[in-house]
Amino acid sequence: MTTQSANRQIWKRKLRLIDRCTLRKTIGLLVLPSCILLGSTVGRAQDDLRAHTTAGYVPVISGAFAYIQNTSGGVQSLVPQIVPVLLAPMGHSLLLESRVEFTGFFQRENLPSEPFSGRFAGKVYKTVDYAQLDWLADSHATIVAGRFILPFGLYSERLAPVWIRNLQDTPFTYSIGTNPYGAADGFMLRGIAASLPSASIQYSAFMSAHSSTNELQAIRAVGGDTSFYVPSKRVEAGLSYQRTLEGYQINNEAAYFSWQPQRASVDLKAEYDRNHYGDGYWIEAAHIPQQFPVAPDFFRHVQLVGRMEQFFVRNGGGNGLARVNEQRPEVGLNFQIRDDWRLESSYGRLFSHNGNSNTWNFGFTYRFIWPLWPGRKS
Repeated sequence: MTTQSANRQIWKRKLRLIDRCTLRKTIGLLVLPSCILLGSTVGRAQDDLRAHTTAGYVPVISGAFAYIQNTSGGVQSLVPQIVPVLLAPMGHSLLLESRVEFTGFFQRENLPSEPFSGRFAGKVYKTVDYAQLDWLADSHATIVAGRFILPFGLYSERLAPVWIRNLQDTPFTYSIGTNPYGAADGFMLRGIAASLPSASIQYSAFMSAHSSTNELQAIRAVGGDTSFYVPSKRVEAGLSYQRTLEGYQINNEAAYFSWQPQRASVDLKAEYDRNHYGDGYWIEAAHIPQQFPVAPDFFRHVQLVGRMEQFFVRNGGGNGLARVNEQRPEVGLNFQIRDDWRLESSYGRLFSHNGNSNTWNFGFTYRFIWPLWPGRKS
């Protein structure tokens, strides 16, 4: 039996677990990436990697410590957080990676005389963001198995970690495409479909099974994401689609845009999200003064951030989204003490049919990376 025939038999056994409706949608999402994968020469790519790699593979623990003090509508919350990330390479083409969040949430207790005026009380929540095995099949395809972050939009995969996001408040539409658990349990195929000096195209396609295991919950869903990037203009634009396949089945859709002009130290990002319960957008700009006339060395560590976002209710809202129309302008001022230390502050004003309120955030993040043992010298 050839390798191709053996792989076909394995996929047949897995696909028997999926109903015919799911199968049709999954095949449609995987046709293009599968063609790219089957058309590649896996063995030659692995030989090339083996010939050029001599330093060995060292597992590392990375991640961040963070502390944010939030005041929203006059109610103060203390949010400490530890986010360890494990990266364990296994040979030339396999990588085991996992990220777990330990997040504390503490508020003042209610007293009979006045609410939120007692001592601080709360608990620490644990979340397994992902625990996945990545196989680099070749330069165009990576196969992912396990629990992984849903490839939807710009925010959830790229900007959500506490040490990356410029503003600590997540966008109104964050739940679109990530509700209820933000992760999938199953398989994903992703990579670069085409790479030219003028542009490149990336893709991802996934299928997720239902899971009720504690800390590993997921729903049945299929979806994918694709974007193109023009390096000369430093512009990226992409689309995401997702279909839930249990309960009330809905479509989630997103379109996003990113631009970093070469002549200005500005990072501009925007995203539009839509599903059955609502739609909305956010647009965010971050600027680091590079040629400030006064104390230029100091201001190169300063980051100015601004975001505008709106959400519009459809069919009553809910399902992780607001039930009334909302909008929020927000500004932030961050200071990079060192490459791994950052001070953060922001202010936002929420305009809602349920009432307007102010939101303040102050805190810091510390980024770390620790090798688990010394690497082998080349």
